[in-house]
Amino acid sequence: MMSLFFRLMVWPRRLLDALIDAAVHSDASDMAISSDNVGRLMPFHILVDADGVIRSAGPALLKMVGGEGLVDQSLFDAVRIVKPRRFDGHTILPDMLGKRLTVQFNALGDAVSSRAFGTAFHVQMDGVPHVFFALTPSVNARSFIETHGLKISDFGPTDGSADLVPLLAMQEDMLADSQKKSERLMAARDAAERLANHDPLTQLPNRRALMEGLQAALEQGPVAAIHLDLDKFKEINDTFGHAAGDAALKHAAGALKGAVGEDALCARLGGDEFVGVLAGAMSHEALNAIVDDLFTRLSEACMHDGVSLRIGASIGLAAATPADAIGADTILHHADLALLEAKRAGRGNVVFCTQELLQAQGQFQKLSGDILRGLSSAEFVAFLQPQVDVKSGQVIGAEALARWQHPERGLLGPSEFLDAAQRAGLLQQIDAVMRQSALDALMLGDANGTPLPKVSINVTTRDLIDPAFRDILLWDLEKRELTPSRVVIEIVESVLFDENSNQITQACRALVEDGFFLALDDFGTGHASILSLVNLPLSIVKIDRAFSAGVARDSRRQAMARSMVGMATTLGLDVIAEAVEGEADVLVFNEIDCTCFQSFHFGGPMPPEQFFAWLATQSRTIGHGGQRAS
Repeated sequence: MMSLFFRLMVWPRRLLDALIDAAVHSDASDMAISSDNVGRLMPFHILVDADGVIRSAGPALLKMVGGEGLVDQSLFDAVRIVKPRRFDGHTILPDMLGKRLTVQFNALGDAVSSRAFGTAFHVQMDGVPHVFFALTPSVNARSFIETHGLKISDFGPTDGSADLVPLLAMQEDMLADSQKKSERLMAARDAAERLANHDPLTQLPNRRALMEGLQAALEQGPVAAIHLDLDKFKEINDTFGHAAGDAALKHAAGALKGAVGEDALCARLGGDEFVGVLAGAMSHEALNAIVDDLFTRLSEACMHDGVSLRIGASIGLAAATPADAIGADTILHHADLALLEAKRAGRGNVVFCTQELLQAQGQFQKLSGDILRGLSSAEFVAFLQPQVDVKSGQVIGAEALARWQHPERGLLGPSEFLDAAQRAGLLQQIDAVMRQSALDALMLGDANGTPLPKVSINVTTRDLIDPAFRDILLWDLEKRELTPSRVVIEIVESVLFDENSNQITQACRALVEDGFFLALDDFGTGHASILSLVNLPLSIVKIDRAFSAGVARDSRRQAMARSMVGMATTLGLDVIAEAVEGEADVLVFNEIDCTCFQSFHFGGPMPPEQFFAWLATQSRTIGHGGQRAS
């Protein structure tokens, strides 16, 4: 590239050398040259007389502009001096001498590719003074050849432009290759952009593309968002393999696309979650019709390797208009809140996000934040509710129940915060606090000389599937010099319906092997009461208040209680009846061989200090209702 530039810059020197070789100097300042050599040496030259009339032109130049039409014309009628711009029809020819010129031939139009470049010299032609314009196409040589029908032979032997032609051809090939490479790069860029914005499995737009499209739709008019989450998708993966799961996802993508329309924006958020965006005003009836159609399409059999996969979903809906002044993140969050409510209500449900739902969510966020603050401030404490055996007249244990000593709202029971804690994922932390407090209570009773035989603690599913829970519990006992035999682990029947039920059952058996007792709380209210008695290594069942409260007044409850107590005692289990309301209820249970109770009739939940003070006053009077504590 450097040598090419050098060639272009020094060509006037080469011309001058050639002219000197052919010239006969008439004086020290002017050159004399015969006209025979001019056309051969400079095929693009123009010779102008002192009056500014073109007297001759190079053969290549005449070929370009169409014969002799250029000769005998005024210089400034035939050409336009493009550079320097100060030269025009009023310019005196001598002013151009020695200047680098860019010339446009009027007969060839204004195309840049038809310009020539050169310098003007003062010469004598046949003894007469003339101005000689030594011109060359230079970088336009290729265009001169293609446009004006020139050949390499039309270029003079001293014209460096001829040497440019093969270089320009090479440049053209390089440009063609560059164009092809550019096209391939653009295709690769488009493919990468599609990959970055689309889910490779379903070919639907991904979250990134969804957010862009949803934002654009919100700025243009009303929008409704359908947030879909497949039900039991993990079961399909676990049972039939991931290929079957992929088939189910493709089926769901097709169902969503078919329900909302091919022109609507549909996206896969990830996992088994999808979103459909409906643009334009739409009534609740129309939206419900689309959702019904979506459920119908989802319920159609999805075949994979000869297996029919049945797919259901939970759906959350949200709508917004530009006047709401919310972004894509907000409307998607609203649809997600509705979806969570639909899943909480059970599978196969659809919920529309309303102001009431948003207000409830705001209250939940405030309460969950307050719970977290309360945990860090040690505001959660364990109250103890006695468990008594009226036959022996003894307190046989106590259950540790969570209470929240709120700095503004006072003492709060579990109904005020447990649901929110579970939704916020904070229930495990509260249970850990209760566990520590319950074990500390055992130590307090031992130190006061009023030992409590056993304390019952509630354990969640998340605790049982936590591999570290067992070791943590044993360490908590060891550092307090307590034994597992003084701790009852209470669980509810719903753990058997958890997807980790086998792991939970194994964890329960391991705890029993360590010496802990296992109790089934709220017996009779779940869907697996009998199954629970068979599969779990239970020692105790606690009959729920639904069957024990007011049992003396209801013969049907008496029959149910009799069956439940009989079933448990046949299996060698101890039975505790919860929430009996008075002596009449106690007598009913005594008649069916149930003598253990946990109820306000015998004592409500109390702070540990108050509980042990109450315990110190108890004797065999418990069989008659005891000294009740408020």
